[in-house]
Amino acid sequence: MSFRDLEARRPLVSRQNLINGKQDATQAVASGIFQINTAVSTFQRLVNALGTPKDTPELREKLHKTRLHIGQLVKDTSAKLKQASETDHSAGISASKKVADAKLAKDFQAVLKEFQKAQRLAAERETSYAPSVPKAVLPSSYSADEVDVGSDAGAVQQAFLLESRRSFTCST
Repeated sequence: MSFRDLEARRPLVSRQNLINGKQDATQAVASGIFQINTAVSTFQRLVNALGTPKDTPELREKLHKTRLHIGQLVKDTSAKLKQASETDHSAGISASKKVADAKLAKDFQAVLKEFQKAQRLAAERETSYAPSVPKAVLPSSYSADEVDVGSDAGAVQQAFLLESRRSFTCST
């Protein structure tokens, strides 16, 4: 709340309404955009770790969960934005509220574009790189040259390949 708002004697949103979960649609949209923006930053940080030694199955799971979380935030914020837009079409709504809601819609589109860009990069990197598997995950009976064989293959494929090589050499 600014001094201009106080001077203009705009109605205050009571703390009781916020405590009860009732929130102005415009405030809910602003909050949702902030949450999406924060989650997209986290998502981008995770995407940047793909293809590096930090790229593990756990990182990919976290990336997936973050993607789902952002999807839910987008869905919720989109509904609140629609609600705010419908409210703006009713009579007696100030021009400043309409402008504020239009700005929020623009911000929402911008953060969605950022997320889509990050998703495309994630899809590209997820298909290009296999997650690295810590050597501690592989049984200690593998020799050093066996561990390095097929480093581009997935962990399960690599373990299967090593077992099949061992069984082949043992049976001959």
